[in-house]
Amino acid sequence: MQKGVGLILKKAGFENYELREFPVPEPADDAILAKVLMCGICGTDVHITRGRLPMPFPTMLGHEWCGTVAALGKNVKTDFIGKPLKVGDNITTAVGSCGKCWFCRNTPRSNLCEKMALVGIWPEPVDKPPWFYGAYSEYVYIEPNIPTFKIPDGFTPEEMVMAEPIDVAARVWTRALAASTCASFVGEGVNVTQTVAILGSGPIGMSILVTALVHGMGNIIMIDPIQERLDKAKVLGAAYTINPKEVSTMEEREKLVKELTGGIGADVVIEATGEPPAFVEAFRLVRRGGTFVEMGHFTDTGDATVNPHRDFVHKDIQVFGSWAHTSYDMKMAMAIMVRAKAMGIPFGKIVSEKAKIDQTPKMVERHEARVSPGKIVVAP
Repeated sequence: MQKGVGLILKKAGFENYELREFPVPEPADDAILAKVLMCGICGTDVHITRGRLPMPFPTMLGHEWCGTVAALGKNVKTDFIGKPLKVGDNITTAVGSCGKCWFCRNTPRSNLCEKMALVGIWPEPVDKPPWFYGAYSEYVYIEPNIPTFKIPDGFTPEEMVMAEPIDVAARVWTRALAASTCASFVGEGVNVTQTVAILGSGPIGMSILVTALVHGMGNIIMIDPIQERLDKAKVLGAAYTINPKEVSTMEEREKLVKELTGGIGADVVIEATGEPPAFVEAFRLVRRGGTFVEMGHFTDTGDATVNPHRDFVHKDIQVFGSWAHTSYDMKMAMAIMVRAKAMGIPFGKIVSEKAKIDQTPKMVERHEARVSPGKIVVAP
């Protein structure tokens, strides 16, 4: 019987990763077996490894992935949105939902499903067949409730592995555009005349940059303490960059953003660091009547103090949270990738480091240290 390698996390702690060999399963009638091409390391993997996100152990992580169809269950003819699917096609997956909980039945927000599941963040212990529920492995087993998307032709593995981060970014941008739903006259909401400030130029921040560029935004300010990330953001298309190591106080950065925006502040501010001080700073950078989207705090990293009068009421702003993503956001991500490539945005360059699966624990630690200039990926 053919076997494949997968990385198991037995329990929280970097010392509890273990590389194992498993029999390669045949897909059930409505399932898919995929061969992994590449998988990105995410901050969520750090949180799970550190025990900050409760998970049923043992588990197999790795959710920012791309691969090729190795085998299709006999009932699988198309991907989630109806595109014909065959062995050898490039694919990725989005968040799956149960279809039965209150959120699934009463809202379009499948990202709030009480039993949400996705490749690499599986709701049950991975201690029995088919084992391969994460992409830190050679294979991925895709259950019927997981939306599978065929990736259009013409993309490199480095571009395809950015599908999930761009999926997250698509959700963020959709939330930002929600400000336009209350627009009653010209100049309200979000439009291409405006300035976007993104706190955090990691892989997610840069994916938001790419998404904003595709949507026509030109005046984009990237803020990050790693100069190599800012240099990469400029290559992608950022108009301005701010390094907190050089502009060291929040007050100085607020002043600089106002100088770049005619004295008013950024129209749209997106917080993508997951650091409480950045949450506070976002309120200082957004203009009166502007829009703020908070997406960086996927886990509880502590409290932040804001002033209800100065930061909310006096500014009359729109504030949105953004949690995970939906299958519709992945559909958008596919379109964003196609458009970005046509525009010549080199988003594959967000990938900056590559390693083998057995080096994954060290790469997760490297991601946690925030020293990489871009996305770290592992491959079989």
